[in-house]
Amino acid sequence: MKDMVKISNKIENFTVKELIFASFSHIFTAFMGFVACRAVVMDKLIPFGLAFLAGSCSPFTPAAAIGVFFGYFIPAAGRNGFSYIAALFAILSIKLLLSGYKKISENSYFLTFIALISNILTSSVASKGTGINIVDIAAESLLCAAGTYFFSRCFKLSAEKSAGLSYTELSELLIVISILLLGFSRISLNGISLGRILGVLLLLCGSKYGGVLAGSVAGISIALTQALSGTDANIGVSMAFSGLICGIFSSLGKYAQILTLIIFSFIGTVTTGDVTLISRTLIETAIGSVFFLTLPRKCGIYLGKIFSVHPKISIPTGIKKSLTMRLEMASNALSDVSETVEQVSKELSKINSPDYGNVISAVEQDACAGCKLRVHCWESRKDDTIAAVLEMTKAIKQGECSPENAAPEEFKGRCLRVSRVGNATYKRYSDYASRIAAENRIDEVRSVVSDQFSGISEMLYDLSVDFKNDEQFDITCAENAAAALKNLDIRVDEAGCRIDKYGRMTVEFKLKKTPELVINKLQVMKMVSVVCERDFDIPNVSEVGGEVFITLNEHAAIGIDFGAEQICAAGSSMCGDAYKHFYDGRGHFIMVLSDGMGTGGRAAVDGAMASGLMSRLIKAGFGYDCSLRILNSSMLFKSTDESLATVDIASIDLFTGETQLFKAGAAPTVVRRSGKTGKAQSTSLPAGILREIGFDKAVIKCKVGDIILLMSDGASNNGTDWIRAELESWESGSAQELAEHIAECAKRRRNDDHEDDITVLAAILNKSFS
Repeated sequence: MKDMVKISNKIENFTVKELIFASFSHIFTAFMGFVACRAVVMDKLIPFGLAFLAGSCSPFTPAAAIGVFFGYFIPAAGRNGFSYIAALFAILSIKLLLSGYKKISENSYFLTFIALISNILTSSVASKGTGINIVDIAAESLLCAAGTYFFSRCFKLSAEKSAGLSYTELSELLIVISILLLGFSRISLNGISLGRILGVLLLLCGSKYGGVLAGSVAGISIALTQALSGTDANIGVSMAFSGLICGIFSSLGKYAQILTLIIFSFIGTVTTGDVTLISRTLIETAIGSVFFLTLPRKCGIYLGKIFSVHPKISIPTGIKKSLTMRLEMASNALSDVSETVEQVSKELSKINSPDYGNVISAVEQDACAGCKLRVHCWESRKDDTIAAVLEMTKAIKQGECSPENAAPEEFKGRCLRVSRVGNATYKRYSDYASRIAAENRIDEVRSVVSDQFSGISEMLYDLSVDFKNDEQFDITCAENAAAALKNLDIRVDEAGCRIDKYGRMTVEFKLKKTPELVINKLQVMKMVSVVCERDFDIPNVSEVGGEVFITLNEHAAIGIDFGAEQICAAGSSMCGDAYKHFYDGRGHFIMVLSDGMGTGGRAAVDGAMASGLMSRLIKAGFGYDCSLRILNSSMLFKSTDESLATVDIASIDLFTGETQLFKAGAAPTVVRRSGKTGKAQSTSLPAGILREIGFDKAVIKCKVGDIILLMSDGASNNGTDWIRAELESWESGSAQELAEHIAECAKRRRNDDHEDDITVLAAILNKSFS
């Protein structure tokens, strides 16, 4: 049911609930205005009613004026209230006159000024013959001005839907409440004051729901107002200190707070030596503590919302810049190391490369030392002798164990030590070949190390770019989301809203775990979705060390039905193909398929290493190209034997449907879009063959209902035409059923004697639901 209300020539629709709430708000404002007039200072000054009226915001000014008028019409002190009523009309006239100028009429400093001037003028005129001197007028006017400022600030706070209060705002609120409680101080029974009882309640509630700050400010504010009312100073000091201690012990529970307050109240009153005051204070403290213990849970939640401090908004710009600089420096340093390793490797290869001339010299020394015919071999016919040694070397390369048999007949006829020359050649060439192999292996190691440094340099650089450019922080959304959770009785200590390089939003909250905390995930999701104007998934809620973390990720429009099927070659228990599939946390579903060389255990190791390492690097946020370089260098360095594996990756954007394909020596990928099929082929080499390899890349725009099929070469051995036909005719069934069907068909279609592992990965894009 809605009621129609005409305001300023506009028709406004209000529900009955809204009208009732508005009526109650105005009645409550009038009552608080009346209470403010009862706050008596030094038994003769009552300035806070005027302060309440001057500080009230425009919509509540009429209600405040009514309450203050009756408060002064029935004065709380012996002083005549008509001078205050005169000041009331002066303030009201100025506010109404300037109501059209909101920047002036709602300015806290301007309202403070008019309250000060109005009170000074009216009090000066009306003070004659009343016993009020100029000092009293000055003190009252200053109190009126100070009260106006705090009341004005609190009225503005009530109109704002904020995530919480800043420390200044919380202090202003507690000061205003303390002033109003002063109005209840004169309501007493046998010396037991309602105002002081409510002050105890405020102190306990402030320290419980607002922590040390709220407890301290509440204690100081109450102490000040009690001192203005004429209460013993020792009690005020004890109240101020009690607020601090209660805030510190708030984490231990209500009873610890109450015990602390009773102890310090007793200490504060014992110093006066007044037994009556001691008993009265302890009674007031006890009654206030009982009220505190019996507060309903809903009331406690509401008070927690009032005293909640504005959450800290996570904007790690300083850390972000520092980390970006350090990553860039590390990237440049590793790049320099890679270049240095390459340069040193080239120089060392020149210096340490074995020289075959040394082999010839060594053979001469080993075999011909002391030979009388040496002069005819190594001096007069040196070229023919070297040619003979080279012929023996060729025989050694071909596996001949007696290389002297390969020497020319002319050399055999003139050399007396052919057998010794053959043995020396065999020994020295074997050493030479070993050194060549060692140098080649060292060069490979240097190259792999250089590639590793270069790859890590690229990875660090990619990370620095991500930190520098690809992640933004939305302060407004974080504050609005935290404010929205207050409506669900959830007080947030820290909030953050970040947008990644793809434009996807993640909202995170941190809050303390309390017995009153109840988190409805569906309500949290709906509330944050409304204020951030984006759709979010059901939040993830986790608890760590007494703190609760709530994380909401933006909801993707596309979901993935994934299926996988593997058939090992010749019934082997080990498959040379390996695959991974996962969500990267940034709105992408990723499939990684690797086919190791051959079949069986060796291929299984290569395939598992390739798919596992690529998946871990991609999950860590590294780019596809630098991840492939790291994988390639790792496989080159893995063993002395040939070790290679194909790499096939499909990355599906769950927000747009855009699919990126990355292939290194992989079998074709078949894609069905809008009922029609196509394929993406690779011409690049697998990982583990050459140092310099790269991906073949393709980008495909997909939508709901499309299918992406990754497979190993065991499935595509007979081409892909039949696979495309099967995919086009596929009408219903899960991705798992599709993968099993294609794999079984591929196995039946093998028409040669070569067995190979078969792996099929199927991803069907469907509509995602929250």
